[in-house]
Amino acid sequence: MNSRQLYLRLMKYIVPYWEVFVFSLMGMIAMAATAPMIAALTVPLLDGAFVNKDTESMQLVLLAIIVLFAARGVAGYISTYAINWVSSKLVVDLRAEMFDKLLILPDCYYSSQPGGSLVARLTSDIARLTCTVIGVITVMVRDTLTVIGLLAWMLYLNWKLSILALLMVSVILLIMRSVGERLQSVERKARQTADSIIQVLKESIENHRVVRLYGGRRYETHRMGEEANRVRDFTMRQIAISALSVPLVQFATSVALVIILYLATQQAFANETTVGGLVSIVVAMLMLSAPLKRIAGVKEFRQQEFAAAESIFSLLDQAAEPDTGTDTGTIIIDRALGELRFEQVSFCRGSVSSGISSGAGEVLDITLTIQPGETLALVGLSECDKGTLVNMVPRFIRPTAGRVLLDGHDLASLTLASLRANIALVSEGATLFNDTVAANIAYGAMGRETESRITAAAQAAHAMEFIREMPQGLQTLVGERGVKLSSGQRLRVAIARALLRDSPILIMDETLQMPDFETSHHVQAALEALMHGRTTLVIAHRLFTVERADRIVVLQKGRIAEIGGHRELLTKEGAYARLARTFV
Repeated sequence: MNSRQLYLRLMKYIVPYWEVFVFSLMGMIAMAATAPMIAALTVPLLDGAFVNKDTESMQLVLLAIIVLFAARGVAGYISTYAINWVSSKLVVDLRAEMFDKLLILPDCYYSSQPGGSLVARLTSDIARLTCTVIGVITVMVRDTLTVIGLLAWMLYLNWKLSILALLMVSVILLIMRSVGERLQSVERKARQTADSIIQVLKESIENHRVVRLYGGRRYETHRMGEEANRVRDFTMRQIAISALSVPLVQFATSVALVIILYLATQQAFANETTVGGLVSIVVAMLMLSAPLKRIAGVKEFRQQEFAAAESIFSLLDQAAEPDTGTDTGTIIIDRALGELRFEQVSFCRGSVSSGISSGAGEVLDITLTIQPGETLALVGLSECDKGTLVNMVPRFIRPTAGRVLLDGHDLASLTLASLRANIALVSEGATLFNDTVAANIAYGAMGRETESRITAAAQAAHAMEFIREMPQGLQTLVGERGVKLSSGQRLRVAIARALLRDSPILIMDETLQMPDFETSHHVQAALEALMHGRTTLVIAHRLFTVERADRIVVLQKGRIAEIGGHRELLTKEGAYARLARTFV
């Protein structure tokens, strides 16, 4: 993405607020127009008031200066407020679009992106992009016009003196730029060396037992000393360059000033310039320095701008989770009966639909039918096999071959909304939102559910026992990720959510964490109520769950090793019998 493409894309977000944006540009233009006027006023002020002793001229000039600075202040306030108003709207719109996009991205995208990276894109990257865009627009409009206006005035007033002055200033700027580049290079190396010190320190602290046991104290001390000396060397180089830059710039400035004053004196003797004209050129040069520095720094602004833009637009350009199209259908189903069939379903690592990057290779090869209302427990040593299989049901993952059917319909032919409306998820790791208990139970349907139905679901999930003891009952905040609740309480809230949803298919993901006896009793009773009459797929780790399952599927290396009831499989003394000894 080049500058033109970036700004054309950003204009899509600015166009709805074009009136305010134009207002800000007008303020910038007005500010730029006042700069050469300020420099120009020094001519009548000095030549008319001080040299010619014209009192009336002096009064008019002083009044003009007050009016000019007042107008400049108003224009500056308007441009700053208006451009930041547009910027804040840009942040809100981009953040809303990015958040909306995140909610429709495929599951594999999340598995390939660190959560912190996604949060940073919605927070710091957007703020960084809008900040740099404002900076670049301000520089390109206000500062560029200011420079053009001041240069035009200087050339109009005294082109010979102006050209000489600009040449001298250019030399000084080149010196400063050269010094600045050297200083940046040394600073970069100093930061890298400082990072090495942090690495040595971190390793020594984290591995302090190894250091002491293997006699590494002298080696680590030597390493730290070397890195510390390197930092000192770079620091001294920075000091030397900074200290040298000041006298160099001062000397170059004094030489330039002497040459300019000499030429100005010669022109004054020849009546080619006046005191006011000379001072006006000096004032214009001084006013040029700040906008020229900002224009010179635009490159750095743009580097930050492009980095932030790439981060933001790469997310916005991601393909959404496919719902309708050539590879998916538009069939809408109401309440499903709950028959699930896996027909020669296979899945490979590294496939587009997987988001798993740990090398290619077949993970699953399954043929299986689950009857409506049947509870099927999936057991095995590999969590990947079980998780991949159940994630195909809500179409979080698509098979690389074969198909999954619900009541005879290929899942790929169903709309996502109608498919997922028939599925509920319960997991001890199920995340609760930082909201009330009621909002977590009725999540997704809060505006349509009554308190009586929410209470009934909580009662059926054996959650009212602890909810009644809370300060505000159902309206109690559970904290971030439900931190104010125990693991068993969080699980019962998740069960209540599934009961309220009343979907015909249930996916349950157990963990190895075992709640206390009393909590376990409530959880088991709640799960029995939830699983009754529903097609249930359980990733099982507990004896309670597998004993009550209608069938148990033992997965080994992505294939079905055994299938049957609990007692039937125990008598075979096979893979399941060995696994059953590990259940709690």
